[in-house]
Amino acid sequence: MRPAAAAAVLAGALVLATYAGAADRPRHDVPRGYTRCPDAEAWNGFFKWASARGTTCRHTANFIRAYARQATHGDMPRRLHGFRCRIRYWRNEDGDIHASRHKCVRRRDVIRFYGMV
Repeated sequence: MRPAAAAAVLAGALVLATYAGAADRPRHDVPRGYTRCPDAEAWNGFFKWASARGTTCRHTANFIRAYARQATHGDMPRRLHGFRCRIRYWRNEDGDIHASRHKCVRRRDVIRFYGMV
C-alpha cells in the first residue's frame, strides 16, 4: 500500500473511532456567536460549562443559580423566568442519568449549560 493511501486509511479509522466514542458523552462546546461564561456554575458545581448569546455572563450565572434552586424541589424545570428549556440527558451503562445539557431560550436570549455528576 502506498504511504499516502495508508495515511488516508489511518486518518479515516481515527475519525470513526472518535465519533463512536463521543456518541454517548456530552460535548462541552461553545457555538459560534456565544460567549463562554467560565464562572457561571451552581449546585456545588453540578451545573457548569455555561455559554450565552444575547445576555451577559452575570445574568447567565444568576439564571443557573435560580434554575438549581428550582430543580431542588423536583424535576429539572422546563420553564423559568420566561425561558423555555430543552434538556438532553446522557445515561451510563446502568441506565442512570449522569449528564445533561440545558438550552434555555427567551426571545433572542439563549443560555446553555451542562449538568454533570
